[in-house]
Amino acid sequence: MRYATTKKILLILLGSLMLPAWGEPATTIGFEECIALAAQHNADLRNAQANLFAVEQQLRAAYSGYFPQLSGNVTHSDSSNTGASSAAPTHSTAITATQNLFAGFQDEAKVEQAKANLGSAQAALIAAQARVSNDLKVAYAGLLYSQENVALTENIMHRLEENLRLVQLRFESGRENKGSYLLTRASFAQARFDHLQARQSVATAQAQLARVLGVPPAPDLSVRGVVPLNEPGAPPDFDALISQTPDYRDATEKEKSAEANVRFARAGFYPSVNLSGTAARQGQSGFADESQHTVTATLSIPLFSGGKDYYGVQSAASSLEAAKANRNSVGRQLLVNLKQNYATYAQSIEKLKVDREFLEAAETRAQIARAQYENGLLSFADWDRIEQDLIQRQKTFLASQRDRVNAEAAWELVQGKGVIS
Repeated sequence: MRYATTKKILLILLGSLMLPAWGEPATTIGFEECIALAAQHNADLRNAQANLFAVEQQLRAAYSGYFPQLSGNVTHSDSSNTGASSAAPTHSTAITATQNLFAGFQDEAKVEQAKANLGSAQAALIAAQARVSNDLKVAYAGLLYSQENVALTENIMHRLEENLRLVQLRFESGRENKGSYLLTRASFAQARFDHLQARQSVATAQAQLARVLGVPPAPDLSVRGVVPLNEPGAPPDFDALISQTPDYRDATEKEKSAEANVRFARAGFYPSVNLSGTAARQGQSGFADESQHTVTATLSIPLFSGGKDYYGVQSAASSLEAAKANRNSVGRQLLVNLKQNYATYAQSIEKLKVDREFLEAAETRAQIARAQYENGLLSFADWDRIEQDLIQRQKTFLASQRDRVNAEAAWELVQGKGVIS
């Protein structure tokens, strides 16, 4: 059912590319639809999933050392010649089974290393899901901001156009000076430029969202609704959060892999024991086949490998020390990142509340100031300052709404969480 829904959404997006931008309604999708599309089509996510599958197969392959190895061969030998004495062709078939009994703990090390690589790949997938979730929220909020910014700058442009007409009438009647008129005209020109910028920024935001969704960019793509938000609550236990993050898990698994690599390198100092058995049949034309059965036990003792084993162990041990140091470094950096992102997240919520109150105050002041200026009770300088403050508060509040989403997305990202699973 979910596949059919996401397929339908994708077809709608792709179909919008063939529609004339001036003749058909825009392609509008909500946040939940974006989640479904990103989960199925995002390239980074699919790359992490494919890598995890590959590592899972490598783990299965690592267990092969515990099982016997079978091989078979068929031989046909013909040494006949044109002379008086000639040998009949010889046929032989054989099957050999070899079982390793001891390989210096090499097989155990291979399995442990493969398990660590699997854990690292799982952590990488979780990190990719969190990263895609962050990118999706940022891109969605970015396009929503661009859409609302177009509407806001258009309203500002119309408001300043009305202000220009008002000041021009007062200037022409001799109740306002030329400097005030020129300043108002320049403010209107700035508003038109801001509106142009806002309209042109929509295309970039559309392309960014399409990239995260993993679909071709649609020139009329738009979003509806807001990103669901959460409250931060009490400050978390940052030390406990560190071990749950995919970055720390990845560093821990890499340390385990390095430990297994040390054991693998030391296997070269241990003897190897193998048991093999062969069943063969051999014969010539005109003669009965002969059967042969052979069982062989082999003990191999390494004596000297030119220093390869010694230096291999030294290299593996050094890599293990580096992996331990990296895990410690990752843990300390994560503690910093967690605290920083949580603080930014909590502050963004409070800042949005403050900006909302400032905006309400600015709107009320602007309404009163306009009436006072029209009645000659307020100077142009004071009225213009209040008008500009309203415009700035409107822009700030709109940006704070976007930043609130981005801050929560960044807080989830550093934890390895998000809306993609």
